[in-house]
Amino acid sequence: MLIFLLSITTLQKSEAQIVRAGVKLGGQLDWVRMDDKHFRDTASLRPGAGFNAGLVLAFKVKNRYFLHTEYIYSTKSKTVSGKIDPYLKDKVTYSYFEVPILFCMYFKGQWNDSRNFKWYAGAGPNIAYLLGGHGTIKSSELLENNISSLDYKIKFGTREDRDHNDQIYYTNLNRLQFGINLGAGILLEPSPKQKIMVDLRYTFDQTLFGKQNADYIIPHDYNDNLRFRNRSLRLSVMYLLEYNISKKERNKGKSTRKKFK
Repeated sequence: MLIFLLSITTLQKSEAQIVRAGVKLGGQLDWVRMDDKHFRDTASLRPGAGFNAGLVLAFKVKNRYFLHTEYIYSTKSKTVSGKIDPYLKDKVTYSYFEVPILFCMYFKGQWNDSRNFKWYAGAGPNIAYLLGGHGTIKSSELLENNISSLDYKIKFGTREDRDHNDQIYYTNLNRLQFGINLGAGILLEPSPKQKIMVDLRYTFDQTLFGKQNADYIIPHDYNDNLRFRNRSLRLSVMYLLEYNISKKERNKGKSTRKKFK
């Protein structure tokens, strides 16, 4: 909400007061950068697939420059495979509410010497809040107990008992996470007021995900290491409508209606 209010305030100070609003949908490839290098001696980490969807609000600041903001729901995942236990496989999916912000500069391009288009590049902060998560784990200990796999949900806080194998507890977690966006893409214009954006973006978090290991009951000798930082490569499509909300533009419509009375 604070980001939205700041966006509106900046918009009121902008010269043209051109607003683009719409929706976005995209897929992403996620991976993590471990701060604890010793964890890789016992397990390997593989990237996972996720998606993101939500609302887009962008407005012209000056000439070719736009401030681009999004309000999205996203999922990020990773897979941990054991080196000591060859049967260990832990696939985790996290749910986030994110507010990516990019300050974009637009350029003109030409395709096949006849079709004109615009492309852009931008950078800015990424604000993410962890909503929750779930996962599926396999291990030799589970197989010994005739359990092929165990689905679980992530809980925040400290475990109070040793029951509920299907609940994994995360303690001392940084649920509010900050990162940096680097992006580029193509802007297509089917009509003067309609915009389609194909966006490619790299996001790397600066905030450490957690300070402790996750608390598993089974397998008893495994606890996922949470000392990592998220990385994402996203490809998404946005559909936007453009509006001019300046007083001068609104008065034009009023004066035109008066002439026909």
